[in-house]
Amino acid sequence: MAFQGLRSHLSGSVPVSIVVHLVVLLVLVVIPLASDLVPPIPVITMRSYVLAEPLPPPPPPVPRTVASRAPAPSRDAAPTSAPPTITPERPAPPAFAPMAPIEGGVPSDLGGMAGGVTPPIGAPPPAPPTPPPGPVRAAQLPELPRKIVDVHPLYPEMARSARVEGTVILEAVLDTSGHVTQLRVLKSVPLLDQAALDAVRQWKYTPSIYYGRPVSVLLTITVRFTLQQ
Repeated sequence: MAFQGLRSHLSGSVPVSIVVHLVVLLVLVVIPLASDLVPPIPVITMRSYVLAEPLPPPPPPVPRTVASRAPAPSRDAAPTSAPPTITPERPAPPAFAPMAPIEGGVPSDLGGMAGGVTPPIGAPPPAPPTPPPGPVRAAQLPELPRKIVDVHPLYPEMARSARVEGTVILEAVLDTSGHVTQLRVLKSVPLLDQAALDAVRQWKYTPSIYYGRPVSVLLTITVRFTLQQ
């Protein structure tokens, strides 16, 4: 019985104790903290745009005034004021006078100027080119050299016995007097070359002139060997 009385005594005092502690905690902690808090200021929401007053219209453009230019005075117009000084008039240029005829000049009816004045002479013709130092090819001459001494080649007996025929072509150099000074075989026939060289060395040609000067000439000579039937 004693245990039950103690239990009922505790069950009645516990809630009261809890309430008392809560009140003390509220008075000592919560109320001082609450007194230091500043309530927030409510934010006043604004519209996303604000109606502004329309701008005044721009002023009208100022018209430009074009300054009128006074016309330039004409040279023929009479002056309105007297000049400070008077300049003397310049004399007129003399009229063209024909040249006096020159003694010995070409008359006008023969191609000269009026009064027999000789017309100006043009530039002199260019000087002829200088001949080359070496021999000139016969094709470049105005006239080919002409053979004035001819010697027939002797037919070699060996070539005659072998019945050898053919044409030997030589290149010869003629001096300024027309003599053969150099020979070279261009086309060879072995049994006939020496006979052709011996004969051509004795030939002579007329001197060659190139732009009024004697020159040596490079000439091609053909020697034919034919057996008589």
